[in-house]
Order: sequence, then C-alpha cells, then structure tokens
Amino acid sequence: MSNEYYLNNPLIHRDRRLGRRHTDWVNQFDCAHLRPLIICRGPIRKEAMDVFAEMGITHFGILLSEKDSIVYRNALAPELRSLTDPDRVHRVPDYTGANKEERDQRIRQIISIAKDNGYDSVFAGYGFMAEDETMVAALEKAGLNFIGPCSRTVHDAGLKDEAKRTALKTGVSVTPGIDNGTALTLLKKHPDAAALKALADEQGLDVKGLDDDAITLEDKADLVLAASYGKGIDLYSVDELCETLTEAVQKMAADYPENRVRLKAISGGGGKGQRILGIGEADRSPEVVREILNEVKTTGVGDNKNVLVELNIETTRHQEIQVIGNGIWSITMGGRDCSLQMHEQKLLEVSVTVESLKDAIAQAEASGQEVEAGVLRQDLETLEAMEDEAARFGEAVGLDSVSTFECIVDRDKHFFMEMNTRIQVEHRVTELCYALKFTNPDDPEESFIVESLVEAMVLLAAHGPSLPKPQRLARHNDSVEARLNATNQALQPHAGGVINYWSDALDGEIRDDQGLSLHN
Repeated sequence: MSNEYYLNNPLIHRDRRLGRRHTDWVNQFDCAHLRPLIICRGPIRKEAMDVFAEMGITHFGILLSEKDSIVYRNALAPELRSLTDPDRVHRVPDYTGANKEERDQRIRQIISIAKDNGYDSVFAGYGFMAEDETMVAALEKAGLNFIGPCSRTVHDAGLKDEAKRTALKTGVSVTPGIDNGTALTLLKKHPDAAALKALADEQGLDVKGLDDDAITLEDKADLVLAASYGKGIDLYSVDELCETLTEAVQKMAADYPENRVRLKAISGGGGKGQRILGIGEADRSPEVVREILNEVKTTGVGDNKNVLVELNIETTRHQEIQVIGNGIWSITMGGRDCSLQMHEQKLLEVSVTVESLKDAIAQAEASGQEVEAGVLRQDLETLEAMEDEAARFGEAVGLDSVSTFECIVDRDKHFFMEMNTRIQVEHRVTELCYALKFTNPDDPEESFIVESLVEAMVLLAAHGPSLPKPQRLARHNDSVEARLNATNQALQPHAGGVINYWSDALDGEIRDDQGLSLHN
C-alpha cells in the first residue's frame, strides 16, 4: 500500500492526516477515531504502525518487552527508533507470560495500560496472544475493541478441537483422528449423563443441557469440562489423559499401519505444540503429550489440556486459504502453498490463485501437454473446493475479521487441519494477488478499495456490521515470499541466532520485510 496509491486514486482520495474520504457513504468508514495499543513485535508491529498512520490514526502505543531491547545485543527494532514519545511506549517483561498465572497477569496489565493511557482498542498481529480466547474475552468485557476475531470465533475456530467439530457439521473435509481426548477421558470415570450431572453438582459447576437428549454424551462431557476450565479446576489428570491418547494412537496405527501419527495441542500454532510419532512409537505417546503441554504452556490447574490425535498424511502439500468476514458474510482471497518447511517453520510461501491456474491450464493445453493440464485442472478443482469450504466455515463460526483456513492436499484429496484466527506472516502474498472493493449497495458509483489486510482488520473492528460484502479484485496472478530464519547450531529457529549476511531489496522488488530492517 503506497502513499501515491491513495493520493492519486480519485475513488478513494483522502487526506492522510485526518483520514477523511470524499463522500458521505465512504466517510462513515473513517477510522481516525481509534486509539489502538499494539501488543506484538516484529515486522507486523512496524506494518501496523505504518498502516495506522496512513489511515489517519495518530494516537497509538506499543508494548516494549525485554526481548525487544535488552536480551539481544543490537536488536533494537526500527519502530522503536521512530516512536520517540515515551508516553506511547509501555514496558512489560514479555508478551505472553511463562504459565497461566503469568498470562492472566499480563492480560490484566494490558487492560490496565490501555485504560490508564486512553487506548480504546488492541492489535495483537500474529503474536500468540492474538489467538488467546481468554485475553480476547477479557478485552471485550473491559470495553476494549479487539482488532481481530471476537472471542466466540477464537473459541469456535481457533481451538483445534472445536474447529474440527464445526468443520464436520458444515461438510468440510477433515483429517481422520480424534478431537475429544479430554471428553473421552472424563467419560471413562463418569460414563453417563447421570454421572456427569452428579460430578457437576459435586464440584459446584453450573452446567446446562445435561438432561437434553438431543446433546450427545461426548458433547455433555465437553460442557462439564468447559465449566471446570472456567472455574479453574481439573477433572482429569495428565496421566489419565495420556492413557486415553495412547489408546487412540494405537488404534490409529492399527487402522493405518503405513502412516505416522500426529499429536497436536488445540492451542498450538507456528509449529509449536505438534509432534509426529513414527511407526511403532505408540508407547512414546505419554512422553510426547507432556512435551506438547509444556511447550504450549497448558500445564496449570484448570487449563484445557486437550491434544488432537490425527493421521499424518505422508505425501502432502500444505495449503491455506485467506478468509475475511464481518460476522455475517465471509469471503476468500485465494490460497498460499507453504509446503516447503523446516522444523514446522514455513520457508517459502507461494500464491495459489484461480487466475494463475486457469492461465497455466490454457498454456498447457495450447502446447499439447495434456498430462500437465490434467494435473492443473485437479489443482483448480481442489482450490475452488477449499475456498468454498473456507467461506462456509467462516460463516459458521461468525468470522468477523481476518483468519486463515489451513488444509493439507494429497493428490486429488484435501483435508481441513485448523483455522488460525489471526493475520499471518505470509499475508503479504495474498495482498499482492487481491485487493478488496467495498461498494455502496444503493449507489454503485460509490466505493473504496483496500489493499492491506491490516487496514481491513481495522475497518472490520471499527465498522464491521456496516461493511457490505466486498468484491475481490485481482492484482497479480502470482506472488511469493521467502523467509530467512536465524537458527542455532542445530539449524533450529532461534531468536538469538545470527544472520551473517543478507542483500537489501533491489529496485523493482515488491517488498522487503525484515524483523530488524537494519544491518547489525
């Protein structure tokens, strides 16, 4: 999104300082009144600051953790050099806390900082707090506007077990496995509705629906568990959970002897909280489950410790669909292939668009390459199916911001894995392929175009219900993002690693996003 774009486009010309546009209908979507607090770091924080400034949002602040300025030498992020007003920089030890107690403390601290300094909204970027249902709900309760999906969406789509159940109900193809290990564990001890009701009464839990015959027994167990998490008590032990999950792994191994099994925390992301068990390694399940729970910091009393057991699809591509919605409508903005990974960290993101595939099919057919054309036609069919499922899933969970619908593709089949209820590092790939055009339903001559997903998130947070369903506009058929990660000597991603050399962007390159932006 360039300044020239806004200054030269008569459709959406606006005064950047005041954030004003030129018609009454467009003016109603002005966002200059927002006063956001940015609670993440890295390139997305710098991008948010730039976008806020272009939108006329002048009063915003940032959190500053020790890792931004103290732990790593010469790692002072460039945005800290430009934001020189000390009253807009708020110090915290870190962004998430090391355990549930610290996490809850940090949430209270963020709310206090916002209230004490006149901020009315919070932007979490793609930090892990962006998908923390507890934090989003706390912000909503405190009267703060979260620039991202609401707590209902984070719960229904962001928790991997809930997302899988919603996917099954909405006809979305899912990976074989179990998503309710905690419910199955509870039912071993309390095997029917009467036993669950007695447990709820004994623990003082207010649970409705236990007498409803239309609700399955497993769903009733989930209702009891949800109430226990809210009260901060445990109804099962990690040992009991490990026993249930080990049995599930053993069954999966017996049903699919040629596949490995993936264990995945419901609150993981960015490669965290996942482990793959090799063929014949079912006995390692308890050890691996504990590793996962420690990694995603859900070992405290009252934490939801559910871990999914899934078939690991061996010959696969990892593709994801960009989804955006306002709680009523939901649309997609093409896909991204991120199959090239190391240690579950994406290295290369390549756009997957209808326009590009159709062009490639036409070229293959014109040159007589029928086999290649057939493969491409299948890719197009798969993409269109994933986009359709992603839009339906977004509407089912009331998506009211930006999220990513992640799938694995195995030849002519695809399986939904999870939805990330946040913007992602690779969102720039989508922005280069599509823009969004919002048009006045009563006057097609009135419209404005948004090229930035961060700007779209702000618009949705400020004016979501009033925004009409946009039209996606093709910009480029293809785009790509390469990620260079600092690593330790084991070649594993490491925030304290050293990048010895990189080349600056050349003239004509589209973008150059770097965590530090300056050589050090």
